[in-house]
Amino acid sequence: MYASKGPVVEEWADRRFFRPLGWRLATALLPTRISADAVTLASLVLGVLAGHLFWYRSAWINASGVLLFILSDVLDSVDGQLARLRGTSTRMGRVLDGLADSGRFVSLYGHLAARLYVTHWHWGGVALALAALFSHSYQAAAADFIRQAYLRFAVGAGDELDVVADAAIGGGSGASLWERISSWIYGDYTRRQAWLFPRTTALARAYAGREVPESLRRSWAERQRWVVQGCAWIAQNIRFLLLALTAVPHWPAAYCWIVIGPLNLVLVVLILAHEREPKVYAQLA
Repeated sequence: MYASKGPVVEEWADRRFFRPLGWRLATALLPTRISADAVTLASLVLGVLAGHLFWYRSAWINASGVLLFILSDVLDSVDGQLARLRGTSTRMGRVLDGLADSGRFVSLYGHLAARLYVTHWHWGGVALALAALFSHSYQAAAADFIRQAYLRFAVGAGDELDVVADAAIGGGSGASLWERISSWIYGDYTRRQAWLFPRTTALARAYAGREVPESLRRSWAERQRWVVQGCAWIAQNIRFLLLALTAVPHWPAAYCWIVIGPLNLVLVVLILAHEREPKVYAQLA
């Protein structure tokens, strides 16, 4: 059985499909020389190709894009599980994984922007797609932060919550140019999370290296459960379904409007619900 993070932070599709299949592939790759970073790169390549397929006005080609996105997401599950099986999980691996996620969807929105531009949308279509990309980036960052915070404060294990100071994120003096660039991009990602969740970030920094009190753990598990589960509406898996329902039937603008409108509304609700709690928990602790 795959290494589950728990039913609260994992969506149904992750528990039933992505992670079990990823676990099987990871165990198959374990005795090979294929690295987790190589799997991440393969995920990125497939994801970029999937995004390109949405340039074409063909239902079959667009449906192939959805399938490639799903396959890319399976590999995205493989790399982390393979790294954990080998005991080689590192911050740089998490950085590369985040860059791969970003690259896949930059390709998608870039090709949607080009597709809308050559239709009657022109530059308005480009602006629409870019606004959707901007919204998506914050939605993904928020969903990841809320889930990682739940693992930190409610479960007490398995989290990858990164709330260190900016100076600790960037590559050191001996780092390569690529490591410095990728670390800067990752630092920007964590800065966005800190901006969205200042109270939770402060709480996480206050308890860095300390055991979370039991009162805080129980309260977080009880009061934040529905917030974590609500992340399914703004996280990654929902994108595949939305693309199948909109872009495949030749309504790519509808997909962008859904990301900008309803999903941003969900984002605001989840942030407000999540951020009102740390003030109370700080008093409890």
